[in-house]
Amino acid sequence: MIRYIIDGHNTIHSIPRYLEILDRDYPSCLEKVITDCADYCDSRNVKIVLVFDGNPPFEIPKNHGNLKVVFSGSNRDADTVIVEKTLPAKNNIVVTNDGGLKHLITANGCRYISPEQFYELYASSKKKNLQRTSQSGKDRSLTPQEVAWWKREMNEALEKKK
Repeated sequence: MIRYIIDGHNTIHSIPRYLEILDRDYPSCLEKVITDCADYCDSRNVKIVLVFDGNPPFEIPKNHGNLKVVFSGSNRDADTVIVEKTLPAKNNIVVTNDGGLKHLITANGCRYISPEQFYELYASSKKKNLQRTSQSGKDRSLTPQEVAWWKREMNEALEKKK
């Protein structure tokens, strides 16, 4: 199973959709990133560790399935936590645009992708789920035979009322 380790603040500052929310409300922005990551975990067989600098501005729910949300706290930075989480490197992919972090994790044998690439994976997965949902939904329209039957039933009911 692939495990993505996401540099949370780097991702927020790389994706215009998140920056838009960040300009209005920091906690809402974090909640949106967390929700998007949880949705991606639900739609794919992946694990995600979402790492942010500092302390959380709200209580993080404990149960997110294959998503783990981590705040580095006041004594460490997110990069340190991310490097720790990449060991062992097998099946880990770090999501970041941070050059220094890329250098550290590739030295450990870990791979990386940009936040834009990861967001595209998320967006395409969401689009596929929407298509699958709309295609798998049963056609709820009546067949011509059903329409004829209902007409007969309604006409008979109306005749009885007269």
